[in-house]
Amino acid sequence: MKSAMRVAGLSLVMGLMMVGCGGAVAETEQESALETREDAIPDCSADGTTYTIHYSDPAYTTQIGGRGCNCGIYGGWGKTSTYRQTFYDYCG
Repeated sequence: MKSAMRVAGLSLVMGLMMVGCGGAVAETEQESALETREDAIPDCSADGTTYTIHYSDPAYTTQIGGRGCNCGIYGGWGKTSTYRQTFYDYCG
């Protein structure tokens, strides 16, 4: 009796490990939502420039994108990353 319960319990655990408790399905849904997501453009009515440059590496050697406001106009290109530098300036 005990060995039958162990086998059944082990089978259940192995099945859950192989399925991953639905993790792969949720991840796929989240990725597809990000691909079609449209964020609102930031308010650039302030008198100044705030621009963030995104880099591919922690040494900040290769630019891969940028986002920000330049004297009331929003601009963006490329990709974002965790390696970034933000610049501030005034329109004059």
